[in-house]
Amino acid sequence: MDKDLVHLVKEINQVEYETTLMLTEEFSSLFDETLTTKQAVFLTLLQTKGPLQTYELAKLMGTSPSAVSQLVNRLEQEDYIKRTMSKKDRREVIIELDERGHLYFQKQEEIELAIIYKYYTKLNREDLLQLKDILLKLRFIISEEQEKNKRS
Repeated sequence: MDKDLVHLVKEINQVEYETTLMLTEEFSSLFDETLTTKQAVFLTLLQTKGPLQTYELAKLMGTSPSAVSQLVNRLEQEDYIKRTMSKKDRREVIIELDERGHLYFQKQEEIELAIIYKYYTKLNREDLLQLKDILLKLRFIISEEQEKNKRS
């Protein structure tokens, strides 16, 4: 294998890692929520998929309904989510974001925009487009190779 290529890729990986780490640390310092990763994933599912039932959330998270119930109880106590009865079937309980859950994503968006304006606006549009194109190509290559490996 070409040693120069290996060295170059390792440098790219290191720069990408350091950049991601710096941005993540800045985001975390500005975003003072104390949610666990599971709780954040749970809220993100509700935000992206809309109101869901416990069994649907358990399936999406790859966990048991009882584990989801524990998350629901904690997040409901802190006003991130709320439970409502289904209008179609009063036996069904629907879980959706509550006021603090909506504020969580609003603040996340504000911080993301601040970081974009602080750093990414210092790059010209062509550089950003080129970065995006290269990352999309790499993602496609990785995806294709992983699919091949699954089939073999």
